[in-house]
Amino acid sequence: MRDECRGYRAEGPCCRPAGGLSLSRRRRAVGAPRIVPGQRASPRDRLRSGAGTVIGMPNVIETTALTRSYGSRRGILDVEFSIAEGEVFGFLGPNGAGKTTTIRLLAGAIRPTSGSARIFGLDTWARAPQVHHFMAYLPSDPGYLGELTAAEQLDYLATLRGLARGAWRPVAERLELDPTVQVRRLSRGNRQKVAVVQVFMGQEPLLVMDEPTSGLDPLMQREFLGLVAEARGAGRTVFLSSHNLPEVERSCDRVAVIREGRVVDISPVQALLGEHWRSVNLVLAAPAPPGTFDLPNVRVLADGTRDAHLMVMGDVNPLLRRIAGLEVRDIAIATPDIEDVFMRFYGAGAPADRPAVEAAP
Repeated sequence: MRDECRGYRAEGPCCRPAGGLSLSRRRRAVGAPRIVPGQRASPRDRLRSGAGTVIGMPNVIETTALTRSYGSRRGILDVEFSIAEGEVFGFLGPNGAGKTTTIRLLAGAIRPTSGSARIFGLDTWARAPQVHHFMAYLPSDPGYLGELTAAEQLDYLATLRGLARGAWRPVAERLELDPTVQVRRLSRGNRQKVAVVQVFMGQEPLLVMDEPTSGLDPLMQREFLGLVAEARGAGRTVFLSSHNLPEVERSCDRVAVIREGRVVDISPVQALLGEHWRSVNLVLAAPAPPGTFDLPNVRVLADGTRDAHLMVMGDVNPLLRRIAGLEVRDIAIATPDIEDVFMRFYGAGAPADRPAVEAAP
């Protein structure tokens, strides 16, 4: 299994692999320059080959026909995308679509069956130790040493990453995390705060996060978006998966949609939402006559006896004129939630077997 999956200790994200080298030894082993705490350096200044030459790479992340098979279980197939430096890239898909598998491949935690993933030009499996020291990673279900307090856990993680003790405090204060409580006594939301704090407490140029706001309340989700915006403003690159469409809309430059292990769409966020799909829910006094919703820009998602759930692209006035003669007891018009967006790719005729055409960042 050592060539297929790298085991990690219970400390959770950003801890060294089981049986691996310390951070300082890994840096010496790969010929990477020493990073002084507080020193600002571009990824290309920090990332050097063993011969001491700077590796030039136009994209921070680039995957080519990335495939991971689990035998009878679906993994991912021919996933391709590239992410530019300073970009915030969203990764959308329902549970089981392949988001976490893709992220674990990027983190070098599992080995591709075929294809490749490169970060700053380095293969994420073959050169994982060198990749890890400039990437902060938040898995979907991080594990920590429960007997430690949040402060002790974060100090431990900071030490592994060459950061000063207490480097986490500014972010912890913004997220209103009580660092004196043992991790095992924290609620799910507060444990997620620990995970978010450990990602943002350093200055790594790449942040990779799997469902980072899961369990956070709306106020903390807003603070998280602020942290992402600041990271982008500092030139850092962010890759995050999410089920939360408003979160993606507010934070991401581009978004990829993955369906059944294949990326089916890669678009700028405004292009994805620019088609103006709106969710319309109707409650009628009596069933609508046949053909009521047969309009070019209307898709019927559910049509019950008196309830109808529709998706309308663009102008809603043609639909409103069509139902003007009906007795409408209730109507709700909203921007689509993530399930409605998925319906464009998961409904009948969705482009499951066609590779995505990537839009330029």
